[in-house]
Amino acid sequence: MAFAGVVLFCLLTPVLSGHDPYQPDLERVLLPPNPGHWLGTDQLGRDLLTRTAAAGRTSLLVAFAVTAVTTAVGAVSGAVAGLAGGLTDRLLRAAATVALALPGLTLALALAGVLSPGYVTVLVALAPLGWVNCGLVARTTTRRVASSGYVLAARAIGASPGYLLRRTIAPHLASPVSTVATADFARTLIAVTSLSFLGIGLPPPETDWGGMVSEATPLLVAAPRLAVVPALALAVTGLTVALIADARRDLHPT
Repeated sequence: MAFAGVVLFCLLTPVLSGHDPYQPDLERVLLPPNPGHWLGTDQLGRDLLTRTAAAGRTSLLVAFAVTAVTTAVGAVSGAVAGLAGGLTDRLLRAAATVALALPGLTLALALAGVLSPGYVTVLVALAPLGWVNCGLVARTTTRRVASSGYVLAARAIGASPGYLLRRTIAPHLASPVSTVATADFARTLIAVTSLSFLGIGLPPPETDWGGMVSEATPLLVAAPRLAVVPALALAVTGLTVALIADARRDLHPT
């Protein structure tokens, strides 16, 4: 699987390469590709291949953490609203309508712009609107399951909402929610790198693919590979995740 290859590259390359992705070496500034540095070095003498892998590891981990939080919030809120109905359901739909009407990346930029750069800032910037897709899918699935005969029978004999959510609703949510979460991961990865590209993501020396492209922008003419390599890594990763999401959607329509 292509995505597994990307993950292995990001995890293993910084460990096996022997080059520190964060330590400058001013004697090796902007070296072209050579046997010691397969993709050359950057403007501070750091190995470009190793730094791209380390930045990818950061990008993937941050995107995964944000997606995990938003998926959990969306799945729980959607399931609760779908089972409870009434006012709870109306509140969820109203919140989702407002969230969908807002420009997500613009709001993320506004929030990130007033906070100090860091992991928590990225999470706070992206989480408020990221739960919507999973929330709506979880609500729809829950309402369909809740109207089935065995759930109505369980309610008739006094089963609690907590029991219904754990034993009858949750198993039916796993497949559709994971499918939506996969697509959300691709969008979150792009959003995380976009924040870093604009300088309000992770603080240096830690960086991700967006930060690498931002650092390389002044050198686009002199050394375009500094921007092309991380941008290509991001494009390949986003494409592989999108293909996985499409395959899951074909197998398990939401």
